[in-house]
Amino acid sequence: LGGHVRLLSVVGADEPGNQLLHHCHEIGIAVEDTVQIQDGRTATYTALLDGAGELVGAVADMAIFDSLGPEVLAARCGSMAGVGLLICDANLSSSALEAALKTATEAGIPAWFEPVSVAKACRGRLHSPWHLSTPNWEELLALLGREPRALELSEGKLPIELFEALAEARKAKVAENFLLSLGPRGCVLASEAPSSSLQGYPKSFEFNVATLVGDASLPPLVVQVEVVAVGSSSSRFLWYRLLKPLESVRDVTGAGDALLAGTASAFAAGWALEEAVLAGLLAAHLTLFVDGGVAPTLTPGLLAKLRASLGNARQSRL
Repeated sequence: LGGHVRLLSVVGADEPGNQLLHHCHEIGIAVEDTVQIQDGRTATYTALLDGAGELVGAVADMAIFDSLGPEVLAARCGSMAGVGLLICDANLSSSALEAALKTATEAGIPAWFEPVSVAKACRGRLHSPWHLSTPNWEELLALLGREPRALELSEGKLPIELFEALAEARKAKVAENFLLSLGPRGCVLASEAPSSSLQGYPKSFEFNVATLVGDASLPPLVVQVEVVAVGSSSSRFLWYRLLKPLESVRDVTGAGDALLAGTASAFAAGWALEEAVLAGLLAAHLTLFVDGGVAPTLTPGLLAKLRASLGNARQSRL
């Protein structure tokens, strides 16, 4: 999407590791901070999908990330000059995450946390809060140390327990902001309630995705942003509600990562967080219609086109 990206990670000196580093070079991702281990096995993730493109199972081998400890991380990211945003995921150990967050905090850089899975989410509950965390419902419960349980969803509204859990996580200082993904129901942004009254909500946006990326086969993205009031909570909740759920997709793999990546790209480019989420939703929308986890339509000029479209979309209510 046009940002300058540095990858601090670890790969093996095997063919997958060599391919990953080569491809990063080709698309402009800086990998000077990535460690290559001679006897290591590059991490892999295999997704099992049903005929509708929905995930039914997965197998992951992430053992190599155990070698990326706090000492290695501190040495590799000692200089944060020019960095506008740090993103970490829970494949790192708690001690490595603590070192990364400490480095970012001292440098005055926002740090975001992606929980990855229920089993690893608790690694991100540290002594200081992240600027943003991006869990799904099950991962949010894990961050709070709760047992997993289903979220009772009904048409047209979200259950109060969802917002209470987000408020609890903010109060516990797990993160200052949360972007909770809800699949076909969109996502919820939980943040500090503004001192002034909120004006202009709900806001509705219809993006002509086919025109934005030059692919007539893609359906529009229709989002209504609603403020959800929850008692006397000090948190503000914005529900990015998808008004036209998709009847079918090609592959859900990577959609959650695309939501994070699109939001991060726009935020790092200077967008307000609540508007950056719209960029994340567009990135996720595009990813649902490709095989694999990265849509080729996620190009450097897309954010500028979305910004122009966003300005036009504000002028009309659906």
